[in-house]
Amino acid sequence: MFYFDNFYGKKILKSSLLDDCFFTTREFVLTPADRVDLTKEAEENRKLLKEKTECIDIYTAKQIHSANIQVISKDKTFYDNTDALISDIEGSLIILNYADCTPIILYSKKNNIGAVIHAGWRGTEAEITTKTAMKMIKEFNINPCDITALIGPCIGKCCFETDEDVFLKLVKDVKNTELYDYKNNKYYIDLKLLNKNQLLETGIINIDISSYCTCCMSDIFFSYRKEKGKTARHSAVVKIKRG
Repeated sequence: MFYFDNFYGKKILKSSLLDDCFFTTREFVLTPADRVDLTKEAEENRKLLKEKTECIDIYTAKQIHSANIQVISKDKTFYDNTDALISDIEGSLIILNYADCTPIILYSKKNNIGAVIHAGWRGTEAEITTKTAMKMIKEFNINPCDITALIGPCIGKCCFETDEDVFLKLVKDVKNTELYDYKNNKYYIDLKLLNKNQLLETGIINIDISSYCTCCMSDIFFSYRKEKGKTARHSAVVKIKRG
């Protein structure tokens, strides 16, 4: 179950399934993106995050809506052209950023290994969620039943309006009307459910899904579509526990 909490006075969104993982809100901006007026605030928030989590370093990436995945190493904190990061480094903090795309956190408490995925519609089409989960499972010999997945706030089916070309790329089983609505000659697609299905295909069944739509709730989360691109980013944050 998802619930709002606070991180030293800053509103965050957490799941009851995982302790050291959360999603930020407009109150706790870590990446200003197009909002240069938030640069100083983001810098201060990143300092606060690093200090209070006592992490060894923050690992992040330049996201390009790809299916590129990297396993992080201690000596490299920034990954170019990457949309999913996996870490087994104790004390590391992984951050990826969003403004309508689907944020997904994977974490195995048993193995103390975590991942963060940025799944826009292009990444979803390229099955980045499946590929990240399988890489995590195979490279670290993890049982899928030991992985917990959190699908965070993103643009919901209520607001993700597309034309037929995008619909046909994303929805392979057009008979599965759970995945979409069709009205006024437009398709409305459920990105959360598409990514949940990718997780289920890998054997991961312990999944918590946020009900929040970033476009509907742009007072709490950043929305690229609602704010016409002139916005900052909220983030998915994972801390790998120290042994």
